[in-house]
Amino acid sequence: MDENTAVVQEKPRYTKKQVGLMIFAIFTCMILTGLSGYKLLPMQTAIMEYFHIEESAYGILNSASGWVSVCFAIPMGFLVRKLRCNFTVIIGYCVAVAGIIVQIISANFVLFVLGRVLEGAGSSFAGLATGALILNLIDRSRISFWSSFMVMASVLPQIIMTKGGTALMVNSGLTFQQLFLIVIGIYAVALAVFLVCVPFSVKVYGVGSSQKPTREQTIRVMKNKNAWFVALGLVFYHAGAMTFTAYVIRFLTMKGMTQTQAANTYSLTTLIGLASMIAFGFISDKFKTRRKIAMFSFVAACAAFVALGLAPASMIWIYVVLWGTLPRSIVGLTNATAAEIAELPADVPIVNSVRNTIMHVGIMIAGILMGYGVQYLGYQAMTFILAGGMLVGGFMWFLAKEIK
Repeated sequence: MDENTAVVQEKPRYTKKQVGLMIFAIFTCMILTGLSGYKLLPMQTAIMEYFHIEESAYGILNSASGWVSVCFAIPMGFLVRKLRCNFTVIIGYCVAVAGIIVQIISANFVLFVLGRVLEGAGSSFAGLATGALILNLIDRSRISFWSSFMVMASVLPQIIMTKGGTALMVNSGLTFQQLFLIVIGIYAVALAVFLVCVPFSVKVYGVGSSQKPTREQTIRVMKNKNAWFVALGLVFYHAGAMTFTAYVIRFLTMKGMTQTQAANTYSLTTLIGLASMIAFGFISDKFKTRRKIAMFSFVAACAAFVALGLAPASMIWIYVVLWGTLPRSIVGLTNATAAEIAELPADVPIVNSVRNTIMHVGIMIAGILMGYGVQYLGYQAMTFILAGGMLVGGFMWFLAKEIK
């Protein structure tokens, strides 16, 4: 066993109860990450009508939460490594809530987009801390499972917003501004849980060593080609999973469904996906492979988008099954590679920040192009383009041959 491996496997400095409470707190934080990413799902039509905008402008809004991460994700990673987790999470959530408040009071679309930028910056900053902490709290032999479990938490808001948000807007008549106030309340609860469950002394390397990485080790992390390959794969996945998701409900209504039926249909893919994430995370740890499962998952994602584009409303269950199973494992498997790529626990936030930078650049570009693509090429054409992108994402994982 070499020196670096010995550091990673150092015995915990916290009790099992403390670690369990910290994992629970991180779970609540991951729900906030999902809310930030998916809270616009049932609101597309309402926001477009309120600000009198078209799909191209909405595409810009949909990518706005990642703008700050494009510029500052890597510096954020170094800052997160130095600060205590509580301090990082408090700052992040306060900035995110400030962004949501700006969105609530916005009278024009430009200010609304700026609020979305602020929200994304805060959520990203807090997410780097909680994401690194969970990877350094758990045993490496179960890293795919727990990484997938946390991704499951971040995906739960898809159901909350598509079903609950749609019901509140359609049936109860709430405005999107009123829904944003509910989201702020959820932020407050999650922050309280984190402050209670996570000791103030904890840093992102959690139960690992406090040994500081050398400059050479950090540079190697940033230049690691496998980190870039899996990050690029995540870009192509999120082009469909996040960027096009904002348009799925509207596309399904064009196929003849009511808005409620469309919301329920898409949320069903997420319900299936919750079990799939856990299952494939367990399988990955059991058979000690992430790469092969990820490659098959991208092929399944390609088939799902072809089905979405071609299938009539009566056959949309094909898309539901395909998109709800294997593809849902991709994010968890990608996140789990951070602990494999980092030489020391303290370098995990750097790995995550490099990945997030690449991911957000891709999502920003995809979000803008998606809006124009949907407006000028049509929804169906974009599903076929995304299908091809999924195959490219799978090829990225094929190239990452040093990943297990």
